[in-house]
Amino acid sequence: MTGSGKTTFISKVTGRTDLKIGYGLTSCTQEIQVVETMLDGRTVRFVDTPGFSDTYLSDTEVLEMIADYLAAAYSQEIRLSGIIYLHPISDNRVTHHATRNLDMFRKLTGEKNLKNVVLTTSMWDKDTEEERVKREQELKTKFWSVLMAFGAKYSRHDGTEGSAKQIASMLVKNKPFYLQLQEEMGSGNKALKDTAAGKEIMVELSRMKEQHQAELAGMKEMLLRTSAEENKAAVAALEQHYKKMLRDMERTLADERRMNEDAVKSLTERINALEKRGFCTIM
Repeated sequence: MTGSGKTTFISKVTGRTDLKIGYGLTSCTQEIQVVETMLDGRTVRFVDTPGFSDTYLSDTEVLEMIADYLAAAYSQEIRLSGIIYLHPISDNRVTHHATRNLDMFRKLTGEKNLKNVVLTTSMWDKDTEEERVKREQELKTKFWSVLMAFGAKYSRHDGTEGSAKQIASMLVKNKPFYLQLQEEMGSGNKALKDTAAGKEIMVELSRMKEQHQAELAGMKEMLLRTSAEENKAAVAALEQHYKKMLRDMERTLADERRMNEDAVKSLTERINALEKRGFCTIM
């Protein structure tokens, strides 16, 4: 997810100091970055993606961006050697967003490929050792138990260059593979919304739409009651909140349209779109 330290991790491994790294409440990586380095005598390319729960991009837009990149890689027979999934140990609880994105990650990757995943905790310099170890144990035994049962490995990242390189080295000798999403869209010729990861997004969009509708109905009633009481300050505040709720609903509906329109997008169109964003040569 956004804020877990993905770009910082890649900066540590590669020694690149010119990567865009977010330090505040807003996310930074809004485009895919491919960073090349030498590791254990091999040329290694790290693909840095935007995170889910991004400040500016919806999860639908993030998934579509990742799908475009993976489709282009599939067309050029470029496989991955592994995935590093970063989670900040400083997070004091695992939110609904985090658990939902874990489900989507599993469906995007495919159970058979989870043996090529390293689940990595970052930001060990925050909070007390006792609190961090307790969270680590909860992640491994509860939230990550299914992933680890399918062979995903676990490692701590202490924020140093050596730690980052050691974690990346765990994946270098893996047999290259295609993600489930790539196989579904490539050989299976499925639209993004019909893939396992896409279906996860569609279910969430449906849930959000129902939630927005209920909240808007409740807010309308509150506005009517407050207007009758002639409380102008309260009415003004409620109207602002109502407008924000409408924007949230419009964004959800736009994401739903995006997924439906994506169903008619061809592989060639995906590659062309990626080329326009500067990834005409993803090698």
